Amino acid sequence: MSDQTASTEASNDQSVAPAAPTEAPAVEPGATEAPAAPSRGGCAGARAAAEKGIRGVFVMRAVPPPKIEPPPPIAAEPSPPSGELYGICNKREIRDRMGKSFPLMRRWTDGKLRPWDIFIARFGKEYHAYVNECPHQHVRLDWEKNNFFEPNYLKVLMCGKHGSQFDPETGVCISGPCEGARLEKIPCFVDADDDVVLVGVNIDLEAEIGPAVGDPSVDEVLENDGFKLQSTKREFL
Repeated sequence: MSDQTASTEASNDQSVAPAAPTEAPAVEPGATEAPAAPSRGGCAGARAAAEKGIRGVFVMRAVPPPKIEPPPPIAAEPSPPSGELYGICNKREIRDRMGKSFPLMRRWTDGKLRPWDIFIARFGKEYHAYVNECPHQHVRLDWEKNNFFEPNYLKVLMCGKHGSQFDPETGVCISGPCEGARLEKIPCFVDADDDVVLVGVNIDLEAEIGPAVGDPSVDEVLENDGFKLQSTKREFL
């Protein structure tokens, strides 16, 4: 064997010889051992393992997002006044000690239009507008079409269901089951053209009278203790 061949075999033996295990550095008494470096997960961890020659199946696990509770729904309310004037009828259409009902569609804060029945009562030379709803059981006041006054003396407004009587100028109940309560009054006035005009509301006079838009649970027929009232034709300016 030549010296060159022996030298080559010696170098080959050294290249395949296993590396001696590396001893961990000694830790001095009382010293705190350094924490191990955190392992990397996801794509970064897979790449680091591949660089070290580790092969296998890497599973990606997504962290679930935190549960977000939706805010509680906010109850809708009538929209604030629009600042517009709404001409409803001419004052000559309502005789003294008589009233007339008008079905309207009122805007609400959820963007819907809902039925809103009102009536205008004449007492002498004054005109008063109210929501057509008794505060006792929240039914319509008129038990017959456009009859709102007590039939004997025509001095007070009267609910046709339980006989509650209301002052026509203030809407305060002066006798009956809801004594002390009051009707919801709507600001109105008679303009220079002798038209009764509503203010301080937000309504749509062009909308078709019906249930709340997008709300199928609302009845299309307005009733008073089972007695269906005759439909009232609107005549707006």
